[in-house]
Amino acid sequence: MIYTTYGCELARATFVSVHKKILYDELVKPIHPIIDFNTRYSGITAEMMEGVTTSLTDVQAVMLTRFRPNTILIGHSLESDLLALKLKHDQVIDTAILMPHRLGLPYKRALRNLASDCLGKIIQTGEEGHDSAEDALSALEVALWKIQGDRLLNTTQSKRFKS
Repeated sequence: MIYTTYGCELARATFVSVHKKILYDELVKPIHPIIDFNTRYSGITAEMMEGVTTSLTDVQAVMLTRFRPNTILIGHSLESDLLALKLKHDQVIDTAILMPHRLGLPYKRALRNLASDCLGKIIQTGEEGHDSAEDALSALEVALWKIQGDRLLNTTQSKRFKS
């Protein structure tokens, strides 16, 4: 997201499949004038935005045609993304909630820390800012790691109680 005269606005939309394929990755022209590209976090520069014509409405239309109400969206701090998309979706797995901070809310563990701790994967290291595809894939991998780990734990515990 980038900062505009309106506040935070969507500047890039990236969706990946559970099979780790990029389904959609587009820069998005904000509605209001840009104040700060927030490059450190968005990975977006002024040069990248030159000639971008994809609108928020275009991205919403893609989402509404590709995703059904029962599609599960997986990501990190999804409430911010859904607010920026001006969409509501009830089927979400948010790694910021799934893997809570030890101090509880409102604190959240950074995705880079979750990727490092859970997957042994180093992300978000470039000076050019975050890569939304890398972040989306990492959030998916962290969620799958957690779900598979919980499934193994439950299987182990149920075997132990049956014995």
